[in-house]
Amino acid sequence: MFETVIRSKLCAAAMGGLFASAMALSGALPAKAEVNEVRFAQQFGLLYLPMHVVVDKKYVQACAKDAGMASPKVKMYKFSGGAAVNQALLSNNVDFAAGGIGPLLKMWDKTKGRLNVRAMTSLSAMPLKLNTNDKRIKKLEDYVGISDHKIATPSVKVSIQAVVLQMAAAKKWGAKDAYKLDPLTVSMKHPSAMAALLAGGQSVKSHFATLPTSYAELKSGKVHNVLTSYDVLGGEHSVVAMYNTEKFKTSNPKTYKCVWQSYRKAIKWINDNKKDAAGLYKRFTKSKLKLEDIEGMVTNLKEMHYNLEPQRTMQFAKFMHSIKAIKSMPSSWKDYYWENNYDQNGS
Repeated sequence: MFETVIRSKLCAAAMGGLFASAMALSGALPAKAEVNEVRFAQQFGLLYLPMHVVVDKKYVQACAKDAGMASPKVKMYKFSGGAAVNQALLSNNVDFAAGGIGPLLKMWDKTKGRLNVRAMTSLSAMPLKLNTNDKRIKKLEDYVGISDHKIATPSVKVSIQAVVLQMAAAKKWGAKDAYKLDPLTVSMKHPSAMAALLAGGQSVKSHFATLPTSYAELKSGKVHNVLTSYDVLGGEHSVVAMYNTEKFKTSNPKTYKCVWQSYRKAIKWINDNKKDAAGLYKRFTKSKLKLEDIEGMVTNLKEMHYNLEPQRTMQFAKFMHSIKAIKSMPSSWKDYYWENNYDQNGS
């Protein structure tokens, strides 16, 4: 009996020691590390100035340090067009893609229930401008039946410019003819499209442009405007958003928070320091534009508005669903934006 009691006490002590050791070991295990680098995909133009600010001022690294994390490396890769940006995100070559509202909706629809891509933030609003050097083209219907004339967009079918052109066609000729002008479109980088228009004698005679290329084209006197996206949608609308997969967000919650907070900080800094922001753009991108021209664009809200609020994005969703460009119809803009945006009065 005495031997049994001793044995029981020894077993209990041993089990207690093992439990204490296990607890000590578990406490000593480090928390799961987050990513050690953050990769952004950008495109061309002033729309992406918030990203330049985030990278230049090292906002993400500073936030990580304040949160007690190791500062991640922040890398930025440049692409032309929403299709290329989306492919980079799908192939895990970037963590955050900066693309138009059209490409965002395509990604949300395509990955719903799987990768679950949504927007981390809006970046900016501006009128996309359909410009041409062809004197025969004064209005949208003048494109019908014309030969030897191509319209440059960053990505045919996918880019926000391509979607706006379809919206304009549907508005003019009805939903069944939304793709009426698509055969005229070609994929081309903004700088290359501008060069074609200014040189003349090229098959590309129209360009659905963003700043600063739209500004430079019109300032040249060789190019005139046919319409803007604000004409088509009835006012200011978001153009570009940053979006990412659910996996990145849930696997790296602290890093994700630092990223979206950094973009809010960058947009506020731009709006509070517009001339300094113009200077940063010129330096960061090595732009050949005159500083006063960049300042003129950044300080004119009718031309360039750095705005967190998702504006008129549901107009894109409704249209794209109506022409079967996306299968799922979102119930609201919150379906394709992450919850950190829900304090915004979006549409």
